Amino acid sequence: MRRLPTKRAAIRVGASALLAVLATSLVVACTAQSASSGGSGTGDDGGTAAAMATQAAPERAAAGADSAGAGAPAPDAAGSAAGSGATADPLLATVPVDGTAVIRTADLSVRLEVQPVPPTEDASADREANAKVRSDAVATAAGSIRGTASVAGGFVAGADGGGSQMSITLRVPAAQYDAVLDKIANLGQVTNRTESSQDVTAQIVDVNSRVASMTASVARVRALLDQATGIADVIAIESELASREADLEALQQQQAYLQGQVAMSTVTVGLTAVTLPVAGSTEPVPDNGFVAGIKAGWDNLLQFLTWLGALLGGLLPWLPVIGIVVGLTWWSVRRLRRQRRSASTGARPAEPNQERGPEPADDGSREPVGVG
Repeated sequence: MRRLPTKRAAIRVGASALLAVLATSLVVACTAQSASSGGSGTGDDGGTAAAMATQAAPERAAAGADSAGAGAPAPDAAGSAAGSGATADPLLATVPVDGTAVIRTADLSVRLEVQPVPPTEDASADREANAKVRSDAVATAAGSIRGTASVAGGFVAGADGGGSQMSITLRVPAAQYDAVLDKIANLGQVTNRTESSQDVTAQIVDVNSRVASMTASVARVRALLDQATGIADVIAIESELASREADLEALQQQQAYLQGQVAMSTVTVGLTAVTLPVAGSTEPVPDNGFVAGIKAGWDNLLQFLTWLGALLGGLLPWLPVIGIVVGLTWWSVRRLRRQRRSASTGARPAEPNQERGPEPADDGSREPVGVG
């Protein structure tokens, strides 16, 4: 009877050991199958991710230096080969540069001369009518400039001003640059014309080369991302891909800006309308010397008198208030002085009467005067 519990305990221990062995065998089999199915792909991805992480910093530094415009591009040979084998993204395509790339700008000042309106007896009405004629002339010229830019394939980038003066900025194709300037110059008298050209061929070639190199690098990292199976590898490759795509976008924006400046020239036109003098009228001869000095002094005197009259006119409404304040102040001062005088008079002590001695008695000793 005592041997029965011992046998049961032995059976339990044996069963537990057997279950542990079976579980261990199952885990080992699953691990071996996973390793065989992954094969060299996982090992290659891990090694590639480590190598990519090792060279990530130098490549980012090279991309930053390229975007800053310093140094020459250093494309990676393996990356270029991988990029050439992969399918290129349409957004990453570069535009080749043919010939010389030049940014052209021009600044023109055009004077529009208009005839004066027939004079009338009302000079103010004549001035307003001439101002309206000048404004209409500027508006007509501005419409003509807009039409010229539209026909040439350009557009109006900005306009400022009104009345007899206006400034218009145009963006026109480089091929129509000279034709547009000639048409604008025919609108009136050109008083100022400034043109400038900037050769950016080297900059565009450099930017295109850097864009191509960074495009190949991005394509290579995308290929690595497609082959990655481990979570850690995917996270590391996605981080590196985001960094390289950001650098590529910055280069593409710089490339688009340069190409836009080359393709579309900038023309700034300043319009000014003036009224011609009336026919038969002569302009007054300016005075000089002594007469000019007298006129200048007289004008200054009139200005001073005008200023003084304005000052007096501004103070006139305040005169009653100022008079009341001055009157109250004068009355208060006089009253205070009177009070002080009365107070000083009442405070003086009365002078005592001088004591007189007793009059001498008339004892008849005095001799009569004048008694004969």
